[in-house]
Amino acid sequence: MKKIIPILIVGALVSSGIGAIASSEADETQVTQESIFLSTPMFKDMGEYISVELPEATSLLMKTGKPILPVITWTTTFELGTKIKGVEVTYDVEEYTLSKKILPAPSPVPLSATLASKKLSKKVSLDKEVYLNSKCYPAEPYTVQKSAGLKNGENVLYVNVRVNCQYSPATNILSVPNEINIRIEYQKPDVPFFTGTDEYDMLIIVPEEFTTNLQPLIDHKNTMGISTIVKTLEDIYAEYTEGRHDPEKIKLCIYDMKDTYNIKYVLLAGGRKAQKVEWYLPEFRNNNDDGWESGFASDLYYGDIWKTVENDTQVFEDWDSNENEIFGEYKGFSKDIMNFYPDVTVGRIPFHYAFELDIVVDKIIEYETGADDSWFKKGIMIAGDTFPNGNTYYEGEMETDHTGDLLEDDGFEIEKLWTSLDTMTGVPDVVKAISAGAGFVHFAGHGNPSTWSTHPPDDEDTWITGLSWTDMYKLRNREKLPFILVGGCHNAQFNATMGYILEGIRAVGIKEYFDMNGSDDGPDEDGTFGKFWLKEWVPRDFCSWLLLRKNGGAIGSIGMSGLGYGYVDQHAGAGLGGWIEPRMFDAYANQSIHIMGEAHDQAITDYINIIGNVNSGQIDRKTIEAFTLLGDPSLMLGGY
Repeated sequence: MKKIIPILIVGALVSSGIGAIASSEADETQVTQESIFLSTPMFKDMGEYISVELPEATSLLMKTGKPILPVITWTTTFELGTKIKGVEVTYDVEEYTLSKKILPAPSPVPLSATLASKKLSKKVSLDKEVYLNSKCYPAEPYTVQKSAGLKNGENVLYVNVRVNCQYSPATNILSVPNEINIRIEYQKPDVPFFTGTDEYDMLIIVPEEFTTNLQPLIDHKNTMGISTIVKTLEDIYAEYTEGRHDPEKIKLCIYDMKDTYNIKYVLLAGGRKAQKVEWYLPEFRNNNDDGWESGFASDLYYGDIWKTVENDTQVFEDWDSNENEIFGEYKGFSKDIMNFYPDVTVGRIPFHYAFELDIVVDKIIEYETGADDSWFKKGIMIAGDTFPNGNTYYEGEMETDHTGDLLEDDGFEIEKLWTSLDTMTGVPDVVKAISAGAGFVHFAGHGNPSTWSTHPPDDEDTWITGLSWTDMYKLRNREKLPFILVGGCHNAQFNATMGYILEGIRAVGIKEYFDMNGSDDGPDEDGTFGKFWLKEWVPRDFCSWLLLRKNGGAIGSIGMSGLGYGYVDQHAGAGLGGWIEPRMFDAYANQSIHIMGEAHDQAITDYINIIGNVNSGQIDRKTIEAFTLLGDPSLMLGGY
């Protein structure tokens, strides 16, 4: 049975690149059109349930306990400053009466060795409010949004259309779009969004005492065509007194520098002061409380400087939409609605000492001027069975296999250190592979600030450590420096410091701080354990060690500043860490984005556009907020 659903909307949407675009001009209003033709869905018997597959679907709607449904997203971009006059969406649907209920979505599971995910329930319970209801799920047949953001390093206006398959569980009827037609009317800006005559490519923010340490990098970047300007923290704090906290003062400066000079990149130079809890350059700590942690550092805050308001105008994004001065809030029913799209590309060098900054500056200059394809065109995939439960789905290996395929298609030689192949048996395997040199390394498993580990197939009681902070000195790849992405929890928790030990003891006392009920075997019965076992007290976090290591390590790294999450079994790549991590390599290999920070930002942007759910889904939101880049955001991967 077919239904015709004509819809007229003023708003904006997301693009998968399917179909053709046509434009015409009339009375200053232009038109863009898109047609998306969909195949007949396929149904797979899963025993108690069935699953739905639609070849043209760009993602799956994954909300815990609710039906897993295909989603079709379409995104297009316009010159920043464009006014969207109207969006018209028309399509018909085909109705299918099913013999079984549609498979429910699993819960996100933390990727933490310390929390020992084996102790967390992986059984999916049905959302009865949805499954016993005859109303369509989801309620909206489609959504439309528009936001400023980055595409291939350029500022654009995104228009995103998200069309849902809808399911009535009580009647067991599934409605699937057949042909989708999208028509957008828009008006180009009279003048360019940026009108300044003086432009810089990169802004470096740093305490004044370290400006001389950065001069060689500034000279190098200017030579490479990356025009660079420096702003000291002292000047920022003196100038932006209206900021409600130090991170907001920094963000207001970035906002002004973007408006004045159209900067593309922002390098935040500074971490903790030595091993104290004070900062050289502060973190922004959000208030996304998932029950395990009340918040975590998010440098995305510094990059998301605009939100789109009425008449497609861009204004300052303060991450405090409910105006209660609890920034980046998500706790229960109280939450801030944010834009999230990066508008400038941010990276951080989280040094504790001046000599560490010197190390990274030297590495960047040598890498960009001397990288060699003889070692760069190699990728190392390191993984195992992330969530063992007696089946053949080895989540980390599935994830890194996707990354390996992307790089292999781009001419890279791939080495797989997998527990299922017995090529990943411990630290020596990882040290040997990285020390030989590579362009890219992808770890996918479990972590904390001090270490990364995984499981052999179907063995949840055995942990295999790939690398720990005490092993970093063994990496001797010298100038053969890879970009390293670490999938796990807290591996890029760059606020780690030994100062946490004294602070923790003062806060809760020695006994509670060192409580071993949880330790590396996970939480005790009430879900608690001493904070010592979170390993936040290590001198540097895992990803920072890789970046700051002299004569080896990484040229840049990405990891999670808070808890990372994944899906178990066949849905490992449907969202969360299992989706966003390979997307960074997709940006490089398929989208030809070879600037490290731009590839990182494109992965976040693609997550917002394709997976979505970042304002309504707490863990999807956390996935992009915690996805942290450590290193020079303007770095040319593979060198010049």
